[in-house]
This record gives sequence, structure tokens and C-alpha cells, in this order.
Amino acid sequence: MIVDTIENASRYYMLHPSIEIAFEFLEDIDADNFAEGKTEIAGEHLFVNGIAKETQEFTDSVWESHEKYIDIHFMLEGKERIFYASEDSMKEITPYNYDKDATFFEGKGNEVCVPENGFVIFFPGEIHKAMVHTGKSEPVKKLVIKLGGEFE
Repeated sequence: MIVDTIENASRYYMLHPSIEIAFEFLEDIDADNFAEGKTEIAGEHLFVNGIAKETQEFTDSVWESHEKYIDIHFMLEGKERIFYASEDSMKEITPYNYDKDATFFEGKGNEVCVPENGFVIFFPGEIHKAMVHTGKSEPVKKLVIKLGGEFE
């Protein structure tokens, strides 16, 4: 897991051949030109899920991990709480689903402090929970970049 601000994004270009493209996409978008739903940046290897919804109670949000994609969470508008957990503190409740690229868990974890204009990168296998409210439910606009294997 990595937590940082978009101003420092270039520090992470060496992590994946396409991560620079992902961060350039994030730098060029704002809440006014935000698109909800899935937008392909480079096919199934690099796409973004635009989320516009209300944050929720901790108990209503899910613990999940992925195997095929790196997640880059970036808040455009609003506030949320994001959590992470180690596998040994979790109990698997739904086995891995290849089509959804998700395994679901229950258990306890820790909160990540995401700075303003910040992002969180979760690598495959890292368990996380997002979209938790900061005291009361509020609308947010958020992007989750999904970064997969090499480009063809």
C-alpha cells in the first residue's frame, strides 16, 4: 500500500509500465469533467471506475482484495475514510470471484490517513475498505484506477 499526493506521483512510475499514464489521467480530470461508471483508458489493462455516491457506515462498507488489478483510489470531491487490514486479521467470507476480481472478508483493520489531493495504491492481495463516512454520510466523487498486466 502507498499513500501520497498527486504532486509526488512521478516517484512511483517505476512500479508498473502504465502507471504514468494512470497518473496523467488523474492530473487532467476534475469534478466538473468527471464521468460516472467505467471509462477505458487503455482497454482492460487500464481503466477507471468513476464513483458518485454517498459515503456509508463502516459496517455497510465491505472488506475486499483483488488479484488481477492494482487499485489507485483518488478523491475528486468530498471526504471518505479508507481502511486496510492484514490477511491474518481477516476471515474470508466470499471466496475469490474471477469475474468480479474480488475476495470479500470480515474482521478488523486500520485507518489510512489520505492527504488532500492524495491517493492510495492497493496492490493485489491487499485488503481494504473504502467509502466510509467521516461522521455523517455525504456525497463524493471518486476515481478508482484499475491497473492490470502489460499492454499488448
